[in-house]
Amino acid sequence: MESLSPAQPPAASEARCPAHPQKPVLGACARCGTFFCEYDRETVNGKDYCDTCAEHPDVDYLEAFRLKYWGKRDAWTWLVGFGAVFNFFAGAIILANELVNKDTGNTGLLLGLIALVGSGVGVCFWMGMPFARLALCFVPIASLFVSGFVAGAEAVGRGIWPVIITFVMYNNTRNKLFFKEEVSREALQKAWHLYSNNTVARAGFMLSFLSLLIGVLAPISLLCSIIGLRRVNPTATPPVGRKGQAIAGIVISSVSLVGWGTFFGATLLKMLLR
Repeated sequence: MESLSPAQPPAASEARCPAHPQKPVLGACARCGTFFCEYDRETVNGKDYCDTCAEHPDVDYLEAFRLKYWGKRDAWTWLVGFGAVFNFFAGAIILANELVNKDTGNTGLLLGLIALVGSGVGVCFWMGMPFARLALCFVPIASLFVSGFVAGAEAVGRGIWPVIITFVMYNNTRNKLFFKEEVSREALQKAWHLYSNNTVARAGFMLSFLSLLIGVLAPISLLCSIIGLRRVNPTATPPVGRKGQAIAGIVISSVSLVGWGTFFGATLLKMLLR
């Protein structure tokens, strides 16, 4: 009697999707390994996933970043909000002074009105009204012209900086997300790298420079940089980078630690030898 041969697994072309048996398998999910067909496949950042894993925050980390800050006020928005309060009181004081001293001309009236208009635009900006985002760019420009007319070229030189700051703010990705504007994945990638990619290494790198001036920060920056370096994993999802900053933070912190240690050691030795 002939022995029966074991059943052979189906060929790759004959494999069927578990969720849709009528469809052939196209591949396996890069995260969980589940087979998928054309109905289940989702491509995120160049990798194929099943539809369930594609929605996971660790997979589409750029979408998770976008949703995290969607409609949320950023530092620029709060700065504009505080500036609106300041402009309101400044404009009110200037106008009150203009009404009391009517012989000073229309200069104070014009400056007071500009300050109050800027305050109103700032409040609308803080509240997230779409028109205020562009309108805020024209407030320092109008103030620049008025200041130049009143105080001359010196005031124009000082007024350039608010114009530059407002245009930087206008192009800021976080600020666009607060106003619920769509941004490209390239812009999201840059913003994610700036705000979310290995923040410990970034903190260690920034603290290392401060440690050159404030010695007590050297151990903290060194520890943060070491932890940040250990976290680096460019093949992870999402990738963990900033290896260069972590190494630089370790080097600078070590130099600061040695320098301040030598300084305090020499000072202590002098005191003991007296």
